[in-house]
Amino acid sequence: MAARSLMYIFAVGAVIAGAALVSPVAHPVDDLRIAVTAACAAAIAVVLFAGYDRLPRWALFVLLLCGSMLIEWAVYGSGDPTSPFLLFYLWVAFYAFYFLTRRQAAMQALFIGVAYAAVVLHRSAPLKTDVVRWFVFMIALVVAGLLVRVMRERIDALLRSLDNVMHRDMLTGLLDERGFEQILDKEFERARRSGNRVGVVIAEADGDGDIRHRLGERRAEEVLAAIGEKLGGTIRLADEAALIDNERFAVVCPYTDERGAAIMAERAGSIVRESFARSGSPQTLSFGVASYPKHGASADAVMHAARHALGEARDLGGDRAVMFYSAENSIEERLRGAGVDISVVVSEPAEFAGGVDGV
Repeated sequence: MAARSLMYIFAVGAVIAGAALVSPVAHPVDDLRIAVTAACAAAIAVVLFAGYDRLPRWALFVLLLCGSMLIEWAVYGSGDPTSPFLLFYLWVAFYAFYFLTRRQAAMQALFIGVAYAAVVLHRSAPLKTDVVRWFVFMIALVVAGLLVRVMRERIDALLRSLDNVMHRDMLTGLLDERGFEQILDKEFERARRSGNRVGVVIAEADGDGDIRHRLGERRAEEVLAAIGEKLGGTIRLADEAALIDNERFAVVCPYTDERGAAIMAERAGSIVRESFARSGSPQTLSFGVASYPKHGASADAVMHAARHALGEARDLGGDRAVMFYSAENSIEERLRGAGVDISVVVSEPAEFAGGVDGV
């Protein structure tokens, strides 16, 4: 965009210079100077058109300086410090303060100031008049450029805010599913590099069927918003909560195993239970808990484990947090949790085709 915009500036400048060349109105600048200015502007426009997607960033700064030199040459040749060609400097200032860095924009403004000072001092006019003219021109130029810069930074801030809002669920204020996936992938990548653990919790309001089907759209949104508020206020600063699958909540807990995540889930469940009990409309949550790397080597695997644990929590009557136990380790984990020292031996089954001796 920066290269194309500069191309348009030079192209329009070349057209205006060409129009001035063929204009029947007398002008103080000689035809050769106008023709050279138009040709140079057109040549730079062609260069930008041919290589706009390949030119380095610094090339745009240099080409803009070339544009300022062409303007200076036209104004100097006219011998008139109030020449209409001065208006072209506004294009340079607008472009510099919008597309270039602050330092580069300041350098462009400094170059324009020095160039215009040379034009002003070239005239045999009172020094006081020349100084006032130069000062007013530069103040107007810099203020106009700064206003453009403020607008650009404001636009950038609005775009960043919009991008942040686009990853937020408007109902609950939590992350939406896309935002949660990005955070989850980032935390898993960080955990793989550092060897840390990541806990994942998925929660769902208890009850038969979808909450919107049971309570109606308006009441369901009120309930989901209230749950999201309580959940967002319960988790740690390092955790991130989201609304996923339309009615489910998810929390990613960096540097936390499944036990720490389960404690957080139980605390959140208690807060939600007590909050809705006071309002006279009881509502509880079921939680499924899993962690990396114990329950999966990828984000998808851990999310699948947490969803499976959530299903178990709902099957057990809800209002609880259940940690995932796979078919391979569930019995072993439960026994070891009870203090039983066991070892698991896996053996191939005997072949029954020819019978088994001793039976």
